[in-house]
Amino acid sequence: MKVKFKYGIKSYSGTLDELVYANFEDRSVVIGRMLPVDRERTAQNETVSTYAGKMADFYQAISDGFKEDLKAYTKKMYRLKPYAKKIAGSFYSVYTKMMWSASKDPEQPVDIESLTSSPIVSGTFPSIDTLKTAIENGHLPLVDGYEEFTHSLG
Repeated sequence: MKVKFKYGIKSYSGTLDELVYANFEDRSVVIGRMLPVDRERTAQNETVSTYAGKMADFYQAISDGFKEDLKAYTKKMYRLKPYAKKIAGSFYSVYTKMMWSASKDPEQPVDIESLTSSPIVSGTFPSIDTLKTAIENGHLPLVDGYEEFTHSLG
């Protein structure tokens, strides 16, 4: 059977039209199954949903310069050897990867629960204030030319 996606999906992971899709690493197999209907939302589901909403709102307040750096970085990241054979994610998925990593920072964790969409003051999040500092702090993989990603979040 040949499957055609009508919404321009770049990867085969997630949900669409009541189906859950999962892509295996080598991209040779995609599994689709019906979305469970009798499953109750757990406390963890609620927490992840809340955090995802807060990160989305926070993303809207990020400076355009930081977003442009994020787009350029994403292209470079998916050329790295560990990512080369995987389906390239979006710049937003790289942003969420950075945020989750920064929330686990042992010295200066970003508290995702307290993120707001109010104007971001430069320097408020020192471990991720620029992509350069996020890379240097280990929240994103190192790419060539990372030193040029110096636009601040705010």
